[in-house]
Amino acid sequence: MMFHRYWPIALLAPVLGFLLGTAVLGVMTMGGNPQARAGQTIEGVVRSVLGFGSVGLAVSIAALIGGVVLVACVDRQLEKTSGARSAWAALGAASGVLVLGIVFATVEGVIGEGWAYLIITFTLVLATAAGIVAAFLVYRMERRSERIPPTRVEHPLPSAWVEF
Repeated sequence: MMFHRYWPIALLAPVLGFLLGTAVLGVMTMGGNPQARAGQTIEGVVRSVLGFGSVGLAVSIAALIGGVVLVACVDRQLEKTSGARSAWAALGAASGVLVLGIVFATVEGVIGEGWAYLIITFTLVLATAAGIVAAFLVYRMERRSERIPPTRVEHPLPSAWVEF
């Protein structure tokens, strides 16, 4: 039942994450140093777009996994209200991104040069954004499922077990 209702989110989330990661690059480039912008080549721009887009993709996949796991644990049969499911999905998405950031910060703290606090700071911002996007997407899917009722499947061969 969960897959039937939320499959568009599973397809949309990675694409949206890549595009939002690329949008972050655009905001940073437009607000950055004009001399650095003027010195960029096409291959540098493509490399930056792919880098920021892949970070957005990784964050969106972590948010998707976190949201699905929490909603599946709390409301497997989809019996709670749509608002509760939206809140659980937002909390799960934020938790998934936080787990990803804590793992990266721990690895960087062990083998890196002490930038773990900066990774945690960015992770808090990303987790907040992922929670907001997840809540919006689940809210839209809930409204769509209320508008379009699922079609009932008729069995081709009636039998005593089907009619029971």
